[in-house]
Amino acid sequence: MNNKKSYILLFYLLALTFGCKPKTELYLERGLDILSNKVNVNFDLYDGIIIEEVGVIRDQKEGTKTLVFKLNENTSMNDLLSKDVFLGVRVWIIGKNAQKRIENWDFKPNLIEVEGYKYILKRINIKEDQIKKMKVYLYQEKNGRKQKMGSPLILNKVNTYND
Repeated sequence: MNNKKSYILLFYLLALTFGCKPKTELYLERGLDILSNKVNVNFDLYDGIIIEEVGVIRDQKEGTKTLVFKLNENTSMNDLLSKDVFLGVRVWIIGKNAQKRIENWDFKPNLIEVEGYKYILKRINIKEDQIKKMKVYLYQEKNGRKQKMGSPLILNKVNTYND
């Protein structure tokens, strides 16, 4: 009987250890199919780098928000990653008391693959539940100035909550 209890306890410990994935990982594994705030854009950012969907994953348990760009499965960024290319993200936010502010979340993009889906991710620090406007573009820095590459993607009303 004691042996049976040990197996049951071991089973529950394994289930807890391997069954509790972060929310972000679950959404990525499923290709964002159940993410309620995603926006379908199918936008060619630059030279075949196609953003299919944009969304924000809020993980209340982890206390994080992650901006997600789901890319077309044929997208390759090898050429761009070898250059000094950045992803520019400029957001217009209306905070409490109707206070307006602009933030830049520029970063060097990393292409990640999860279950065959390709993504670019950016952790964001924002308390508001909505971004009034978002502008996404690629650029290179030359002589201390941004040289934009391709056309910008402009989105209105991006929700930063998903539950």
